[in-house]
Amino acid sequence: MAGVNWLSLLFIIGFVGVHFSTKYLKLSTENPRSPWLSVFGGATIAYVFLYLLPELHKYLGIMKEAVGDSWLAVVGDYTYLLALVGLLVYFGLDTLAKSKQKDKGEESGFPVFLVHLSSFFIYNLIIGYLLIREEFSSQWSMALYFLALAAHFVATDHTLKEIHKEAYDRYGRWFLVAALLIGWLIGVILKVHEVAVGIAVSFLVGGILLNVFKDELKQGGSKNYLAFLGGAGVILALFIVVRSL
Repeated sequence: MAGVNWLSLLFIIGFVGVHFSTKYLKLSTENPRSPWLSVFGGATIAYVFLYLLPELHKYLGIMKEAVGDSWLAVVGDYTYLLALVGLLVYFGLDTLAKSKQKDKGEESGFPVFLVHLSSFFIYNLIIGYLLIREEFSSQWSMALYFLALAAHFVATDHTLKEIHKEAYDRYGRWFLVAALLIGWLIGVILKVHEVAVGIAVSFLVGGILLNVFKDELKQGGSKNYLAFLGGAGVILALFIVVRSL
């Protein structure tokens, strides 16, 4: 059993706080889209390109070594393929949820809600696990991970609330908070095989890219673009500072 990283515990509590507090932030997801949501989207995307995508290259080497000369070797770039699968899966589930919402009016329907939220349960489970088990270069690097993903949670919470209405406030937030805590506890208790972690991170990257860009492209304007650029610039600046420490 791994020793508890108390900083990671502080940040996991911070993630929980973000999920429960976002309902009090009145940020418009419709036209005009709140510039703050674009700031958060830009911050998340910058982190994906600066940190998570390079991680896919690391996990690709691990997966190739594990596969060896088996027939799976023909696939080649496993992590990037899995990132594409993650993007397509989240796109499909999001499309299904929105189409059912239109059919039923206000609500998307409870079965669709469960399927859609289950995908985000996995999403948060991975994020919680990585918080304690990812090999961050320093405490500041972990803090940057928290900052970028907390920003992402603010944006995704608003989007999920837009789709699922009351059901998200009543059940969804608790569901996603539970996923974070379970993922973190799994990391405390055991170390998952790196191949499995590589699969999970790849899937997560595809999901994040889809969830940020689908919202930004939906109601984008010049203010939103500048806000997106500002969010990305902040994370870039912090990334450079953290790397230099």
